[in-house]
Amino acid sequence: MGPHPNEVQILASLALFIAGNLMGLSASGARTRIVALTGEIGLLRLLRSILEANGCKVFPGALALDGAAAGQPVDIVIVDLESFGRESLDLQLLSRLRGAYPGAEMIAISKKYREADCIAILDVDVDYLPRPFSAWDLTARVRVAELRRFKAAGHKRFYRHGSFVVDLFDRTVALDGELIALAPSELNVLMHLASKPGLAATFRDVLAGAGRGGSASGRRALRMLIFRLRRRIERDPMHPVLLLTEVGIGYRLAPESADHLNSDTRAPQCEGNRAASP
Repeated sequence: MGPHPNEVQILASLALFIAGNLMGLSASGARTRIVALTGEIGLLRLLRSILEANGCKVFPGALALDGAAAGQPVDIVIVDLESFGRESLDLQLLSRLRGAYPGAEMIAISKKYREADCIAILDVDVDYLPRPFSAWDLTARVRVAELRRFKAAGHKRFYRHGSFVVDLFDRTVALDGELIALAPSELNVLMHLASKPGLAATFRDVLAGAGRGGSASGRRALRMLIFRLRRRIERDPMHPVLLLTEVGIGYRLAPESADHLNSDTRAPQCEGNRAASP
């Protein structure tokens, strides 16, 4: 059964209201911005309950495809094909959605599973999720979409030096295979330095990465932050080999170990509570 006209109108109006706030909400901490194109309130609520618990932000999108979405910062689009009157993949529809949400990854949801649809998505570069689906299925596909965007932007995922590993996608740090818990400001500084291993970052750049100003008090706070960080990641904090000081310039991470320079792959780890879709 298709969406009720009133539901579609409400969702479309709400989408236009929310669209202007997407950028601000991104700055508040949501890792991934997801637009859900559905006229089904229950499905929208389900997507929110699963994905927002995993650091995403889910917004309802307009179904009219009138161009209102163009130019908005959207990472992933989830398309409920039934809300568009389709029970299986429609390549023309997906092509129009590509134009409305340029650069976004796309996941199509359908109640009817057809092998031909799974083959067709290879041509249009759209993922496919049949209903009913589990929370694990959904979060796994969203994670793959996030990783594809991360790599498409030219980001290197891992920094490795011996047994010290920084995962810039998952924002995790490990030493000898054990995860290290860091304060947000410490993690921000480390991620900034790990994105450019071996290159010195100025004090101003490092302070900006930590969310602090460039004042004298900011410099003092940065020195304390670096001291704490070395105590967490260095075997001998008084003689650091990972987090190095460039006198008069700033800080840098040691170059990566030679045996890791060409390695930037690892099987994705997906998490999610198993739950059936409506």
